[in-house]
Amino acid sequence: MGRPLTARQFAAIARALSDPRRHRILSEVAGAAAPLPCCELQAARNVTAATVSHHVKGLEAAGLIEVVRDGRFALLSFRRDVFETYLRQLAEDLRQAT
Repeated sequence: MGRPLTARQFAAIARALSDPRRHRILSEVAGAAAPLPCCELQAARNVTAATVSHHVKGLEAAGLIEVVRDGRFALLSFRRDVFETYLRQLAEDLRQAT
């Protein structure tokens, strides 16, 4: 098991996942076989680049995705290790609450 998330990191992930658009974006990035170009997210939805950028920044700040920039392009990768640590901590917190 990796190192535990801080309370701040845990809360940031919970906030990021609570937004339906961010949840859909994360699902797409997680389901991609290779790093996903950010422009594909915009093309798949009828939203502006600014909207996609806003949500990607939220997911990146929460640590759920990694963004590699190459000039004007950005490739998005799912941080499965962070997500799994979040799920383990959530499950443990719920077990202790009962």
